[in-house]
Amino acid sequence: MEFPLQVDDLHKRYRVSKERDASGYFEAVRGVSFQVQKGECFGLLGPNGAGKSTTIQCISGFYPATSGEVRILGHDVHREPKTARKFLGICPQEETLDTDFNVMDQMIRHASYFHISGAEGRRRSQELLKRFGLEDRASDDIQSLSGGMRRRVQVARALISHPEVLVLDEPTTGLDPEVRRVLWEVMMECRAGGMAILLSTHYMEEAERLCDRVGIIHQGRILDIDTPKNLIARYVPIEIVEEEVKPGVIWRRPPNLEDVYLKITGSPLGFEAGRGNDHS
Repeated sequence: MEFPLQVDDLHKRYRVSKERDASGYFEAVRGVSFQVQKGECFGLLGPNGAGKSTTIQCISGFYPATSGEVRILGHDVHREPKTARKFLGICPQEETLDTDFNVMDQMIRHASYFHISGAEGRRRSQELLKRFGLEDRASDDIQSLSGGMRRRVQVARALISHPEVLVLDEPTTGLDPEVRRVLWEVMMECRAGGMAILLSTHYMEEAERLCDRVGIIHQGRILDIDTPKNLIARYVPIEIVEEEVKPGVIWRRPPNLEDVYLKITGSPLGFEAGRGNDHS
């Protein structure tokens, strides 16, 4: 079966100073594999530094992979970059808008990279800007837009080619609830229309709302893949008790609670079970 997006045993390694690592290398992505089906939203969920953005940079072809394969509709991103990228729309975590162009010109120029005519590019741009609530800002310079508006322009720009695969790297981080709601609605419409979506996020709420399946990524490895419902049942407790414990004091489970979970910094989902155990 040919998936819109298929990632097989992806590795990405960087050369670093010997002071940082005795081997002289840092491996940011360590054997990541997953597939995204048509009409599916697949989430990469993990904390900052987990390897989400590096994985996405390899998928987009911006970073060459150290090893492994990335295929978009069967085309290898690194061996057939022009063909593969025809089917790809991407919104990176960093802002990549060109401040030399206003909003509409920005959109039309991006459409031209996909050999879309000026008239068709303008028509698509008008539709997208209206959908994102930006039709009144079409002639405005990029510098005059708020951060949330700029993010909406970036996502709209990624959609102008009507991609088969949409890749969004933490698109809602730092946005207010209203802007986040607009982006969520557009993503759900794209998924319903058959688009394959890869979403990276560190918000479990966002993954639960939008994603059909989620891959938990931590220190460059995918630890588990399942539906949000199943992952929550496996890893997130129903009740969470947080208690400050002074150094040297033995912590004991309260007698009337069957399960108590302590919040542990560094756990992939932020929590680690303390079931029936004492902790110091």
